[in-house]
Amino acid sequence: MCFTKTGRGTTEDLRLKMHQMVDSFCNNHQNQPEGQEQEQVALLQLEDDFNEVLLDTVDLHYQNSNQESAPLLPEVRQELRSRVRRSSVPSLEDESVEVWDPRESFYDRALRLFQRLLCCLQQKWQAVLAWVRRMVAAGMQALCSAVETVWSVFQDFCSFVAQVLRSAIQA
Repeated sequence: MCFTKTGRGTTEDLRLKMHQMVDSFCNNHQNQPEGQEQEQVALLQLEDDFNEVLLDTVDLHYQNSNQESAPLLPEVRQELRSRVRRSSVPSLEDESVEVWDPRESFYDRALRLFQRLLCCLQQKWQAVLAWVRRMVAAGMQALCSAVETVWSVFQDFCSFVAQVLRSAIQA
C-alpha cells in the first residue's frame, strides 16, 4: 500500500500523515503472524498517533488562521489534549475484544479493525467538538455579559456627566 502526495496546507499535510501511518501499520503487520494482543497494542498505538497528529493539526491550523488574535493559550491547548486522551467516548481499549479468527485474511481483519478505529476516533472527536462549542458559547456569553456591564456603566457615566453639565449651565 503506498499513497504519496505533496501536501500544500495543513489539511493536505494531515491527510498525507494519516495515509503514511496507515501504510506503515499495514506494511509492518501484513506479513507478521501476530496474535490478537499484539494487533490490539499496535492498533491502540495507531489510535494515539492519529490523535496526536490531529491535535497538532488543530493547533497549527488555529495558529495559521488566527494570526490577528491571541495564540491558543497553553492551558487551552493542554485541556484540548486532555479531553481527547480522556474522552468519555469508548476507545478501542474499552471495547470488548472480538473473536479473532486466524483464518481471516489480513485485509479483512485490517478493514474490520480500521472500521472500529475510525468509529472510535469519530465519536471521540465529535465529543471534543461539542465541548469546544460549549466553551466558545460560554466564553461568548461571558464576553457579552462583560460588554453589557461596561456599556451600562458607560451609559450611567454619560448620564451623570450630562446632568453635571446641565447643572453647570443652569447655574
